[in-house]
Amino acid sequence: MKHNKSKVVWGVLIVFLILLAYVLPYTVLSGVQAWYGSFLLWGIIGLLIIIANFMVTKDWGK
Repeated sequence: MKHNKSKVVWGVLIVFLILLAYVLPYTVLSGVQAWYGSFLLWGIIGLLIIIANFMVTKDWGK
């Protein structure tokens, strides 16, 4: 059962990161005029989502 809870936590983290990637630039970072601010934010969030996807699917074949 612990194994399923871990996958649910990673899944919730993925959804949270996707929402954060959408909401954060239009709220907190709305005053930042430089394009590289959004690029850095979305790059970091994208990397975190890739890691979370790996953690969810690493035991898929078992």
